[in-house]
Amino acid sequence: SILESAGYVVHVAVSGEEGLEQARRQPYALFLVDVEMPGMDGFTFIERTRAEPALRQVPAMLVTSRASPADRQRGVDVGAKAYIVKSEFAQSEFLEQVRQLVREAQ
Repeated sequence: SILESAGYVVHVAVSGEEGLEQARRQPYALFLVDVEMPGMDGFTFIERTRAEPALRQVPAMLVTSRASPADRQRGVDVGAKAYIVKSEFAQSEFLEQVRQLVREAQ
């Protein structure tokens, strides 16, 4: 709802697999991915998008409750452009990161 209120069109997937199928069917400016999703986790989702030529350039942002340095590093290693920890969430900073990533993708 934060993204929609800011004027973005948002498509929601209930699982990583569904999200990957949606990504293959139409272009997106950004993937906003929860680390803990049913089925495929967010790390794997990003790994798979980085492996597909048609999807690898779409920036991905991970959102999670996991704040450990190891999880943050894994996010970087799989190719996430941003890592948002829910307990540290600041709406204005989040929207600015989204704006920057969408701008870079265009």
